[in-house]
Amino acid sequence: MQEVTCKPPKSFGVNSTSSLIGYSNQTLRIQNDDIVSFNVVVQQATERDTSIALSTEVVSEDGILKPKSEIKFLLYQMCPQKVDLTPENYWTPILVNVTINQVSSTNKDTIEFAMIFTCDKAFRDKTFDWSLPILLIITTILIAFLAKHTRIISFKWRVNGHDFQGFEIGFMIIGIYILAYASGATIVIATAFSDLIRYSLIVIACTIGTLAIFFLSTELACLLKANSFIRKYNLIIAAVISLLIGLPYYFWMPWYLNDIISLAFIFLIVKFFRLKNLKTAAALMFSNMILDSTFAIYIHYTQDLSYNTTVLQYLNCPLELQLPLMKLQYDKNCAWISLFSQAVPGLFLSLAYRIDRSKRTFTYGLAGVMSLIISEGFWVLATVSVKHSIPQSLFTYPIMLGALTLNSIRRAEFSSYLFGDYLFDQSYYRLRGISLEDCKEPQFLLNMESLPDIKTHPTDL
Repeated sequence: MQEVTCKPPKSFGVNSTSSLIGYSNQTLRIQNDDIVSFNVVVQQATERDTSIALSTEVVSEDGILKPKSEIKFLLYQMCPQKVDLTPENYWTPILVNVTINQVSSTNKDTIEFAMIFTCDKAFRDKTFDWSLPILLIITTILIAFLAKHTRIISFKWRVNGHDFQGFEIGFMIIGIYILAYASGATIVIATAFSDLIRYSLIVIACTIGTLAIFFLSTELACLLKANSFIRKYNLIIAAVISLLIGLPYYFWMPWYLNDIISLAFIFLIVKFFRLKNLKTAAALMFSNMILDSTFAIYIHYTQDLSYNTTVLQYLNCPLELQLPLMKLQYDKNCAWISLFSQAVPGLFLSLAYRIDRSKRTFTYGLAGVMSLIISEGFWVLATVSVKHSIPQSLFTYPIMLGALTLNSIRRAEFSSYLFGDYLFDQSYYRLRGISLEDCKEPQFLLNMESLPDIKTHPTDL
């Protein structure tokens, strides 16, 4: 089901190391387990107008597929000279048409399959497709909205006198994340991108994603009236929905089910985890940047495929958001962005919104959303300006951190922004009318009647 999955088709080609014309050939074997003979005709064709010449040769005495035997075909491809290679002619999709009919019959059966051929595996083209900006716009809007509504409503759990609002992302959780990321990448590299490891990672991601669909369904059901049918049986309905989405994905991996599971995955992360202040946010973001850049550099210098293509080829699972390309590109049929490249900014925006509500302002959330949009714009420009893939986190994380840091310095609140405690949304308790005994004691009290009648600004001093 290549038409619905974002996994790139396997490609082959030549390494053009000189100015000579490159040749390539593949052997197609067709086995006959029947007791009758068949006429077999094999043809190659391409949908693109390129300079790549195609030819087919039968490696057999009479060209007939005899009983209990096999027939071989050599599929040739001839490339233009290296100096003549352009972004339009250095690769092509090849459609192979196999026509089979019984010797004593006129009925024909046709088998078709496609393959991707390139005249230079090391050729890198500057490419742009509107699918990437569209995907970024959709996910940014969803993340900005979700980060503002992070309270869990499907269940209640009292922890230390407070309703559970998510686990704190401390240095221990960051260390576990770094260890899991680094060990997973090391195992993948050490096993030379083993299929067993790939399938294991896909199963783990799909399983957690299916549970995320269940959680998302229960959260949405709780928005309905208490006496509604869906609200009464929300657990059963959520289980059915998660299975209807999760099981088809296991077998066919269509991109649209991948995106639903990925968005539910992000929903789960933003709802269940919270950043406390700038210190932990910076630790999480910078560690992620180092890991992403290290993995991208390794792929760049050790693999023929680009970073983008390698990730989609090896790890086509709900750890990334995908959208099919509008224009055909070599070795790539979808635009994609990492799940964590959206989930981590979502956690950071959630922190910014809590700071805003704590200080009764809007500047942190506004700075976070604007910096996210600007950084993604810079990343898109970088992807079309250079021939090599660059991780999104190298643009998004430092720009968001810098924007909110400058905003805190402008408001003279950098100290509280760096070391403060914004794990809980105190405005929620004020709206609920909870007594002050359930809230943290203020650090100091001000007698507003004793202040002079001048305009004041909140500071850390």
